[in-house]
Amino acid sequence: MIAALLLAEALTAFCALAFETATARLVAPHAGLSTDSWTAIIAGFLLSWALGNHLGGTFARDSARLSLFIAATAILSGAAAIALTPAMLPILDEWIMAPDPLARWRAVMFAAVPTLLPGFLLGIAPPLLMLAIIARGGGPGALVGLANAAGAAGSAAGAVSVLWFGLDLLGARGTCLAIGALGALGATLVAAAACFLGPRQPA
Repeated sequence: MIAALLLAEALTAFCALAFETATARLVAPHAGLSTDSWTAIIAGFLLSWALGNHLGGTFARDSARLSLFIAATAILSGAAAIALTPAMLPILDEWIMAPDPLARWRAVMFAAVPTLLPGFLLGIAPPLLMLAIIARGGGPGALVGLANAAGAAGSAAGAVSVLWFGLDLLGARGTCLAIGALGALGATLVAAAACFLGPRQPA
């Protein structure tokens, strides 16, 4: 079960960085691509991820199964939000960019807003996954390091694969759909782990 949770952690991180990278391509036709928009994308996602992390920690329950189902729901919801993001951009363009397309603050806001909901939803899961991983195995220090390593590796793989392959092969919209599908896979792994939860291992 720990292996499934580590893979889910890696997939969640993969989706996070892959989506950040794809967002730059999505917003470019509307707000251009500059250091301002890149900074807005990164800051918007990280701030919403941090808020999700905080909320995820408060969702931790004595029931590990319930905590994992909450994590699975959050990952699946984040994956759906990513898949739907391209369809939402024309609406955001009307609301944010259309009144004054040359306003710098509007371009910054337009770049940041699409990242907020996916970042928040995906951010809920990692604290819950971390707690479940620690609770099911001995040597919590090593498990924390392993979970963080899985997340870092997933993040790197997400950014590189989207930048070098996904955007060129699938386009920005197709890439978001693929990211959403991988997020759904991660949610399925977490839900399956919750269903087959075994007894806690001694520390």
